[in-house]
Amino acid sequence: MDKKPNSVSTNELFTSLEKSNSLSSFYAKYDEDLSSSDICEQLRLLLEKHHMTKQAVIQSANLERSLGYQIFNGYRHARRDVVISIALGMQLSLEETQRLLRSAQHGELYPKNRRDAALIYAITHQMDLIHTQMLLDEVDEKPLK
Repeated sequence: MDKKPNSVSTNELFTSLEKSNSLSSFYAKYDEDLSSSDICEQLRLLLEKHHMTKQAVIQSANLERSLGYQIFNGYRHARRDVVISIALGMQLSLEETQRLLRSAQHGELYPKNRRDAALIYAITHQMDLIHTQMLLDEVDEKPLK
């Protein structure tokens, strides 16, 4: 996982938050270590970073065109499987995928869950959506919808 050089651990954030005199001072100090809950902004930044277009991601994630654009433009909330499909379509790293899931207010992929473990494997091995669906089928887990 590509971790920021000076990023603070979750435990350090908890401790600092508990000891902080005000929320605004906590935000001022740790703003870069806190994830944004705006999935549209996250998607925009990821498109820019990976030099991709919405159209290319929507196609590679196998999303219905209007649904894809509604998600990218913030008119529709994406289900967890759709966010994972988008991550696969963009060939995101595991850290980027986890951040995107948090932004969409979904649970991160958890390696103690069989299906999530398969998805983590697929992401870390840079599988596309089709190969990920085949992997899920191989291990008798439900496909991404």
